[in-house]
Amino acid sequence: MVKMKNIIILFMSIAFFACEPPVIEKVASKHPNGEKKKVEFFKEIEGEEVLIEEKHYHDDGKFKMGGKFKDGLRDGEWKAYFQNGQLQSEGVFKAGKRFGIAKVYFPNGQLRYEGQYENDKEIGHWKFYNEKGKLVNEKDY
Repeated sequence: MVKMKNIIILFMSIAFFACEPPVIEKVASKHPNGEKKKVEFFKEIEGEEVLIEEKHYHDDGKFKMGGKFKDGLRDGEWKAYFQNGQLQSEGVFKAGKRFGIAKVYFPNGQLRYEGQYENDKEIGHWKFYNEKGKLVNEKDY
């Protein structure tokens, strides 16, 4: 009986995921050298293509920046990278507005500054550092 129940659950899962619309990938722009610059990802919902994710690339093809969309607006974690592959910034968006902790880095990997956003505005205590990691300034919003 348990085995039959597991088989039914497996088939229901397969049917659910088989009905999920496929992701459509489109190269939106290219660098002058022909490398992709911006790639957009869509799902077809009720006959319309809906943007769900975007990725940007440096002219050498390395990943530059990207994140998800919801209802046409940035939503969720977004990250950006320097051409050397080092993390440049990370932050969160809700309905297209910055929200939560944001961090920005120097090309050498040291934290440049960190703080928090709410509804696209800086809030709370922010810290600023030099390229060697030394705290050089603090600011309250």
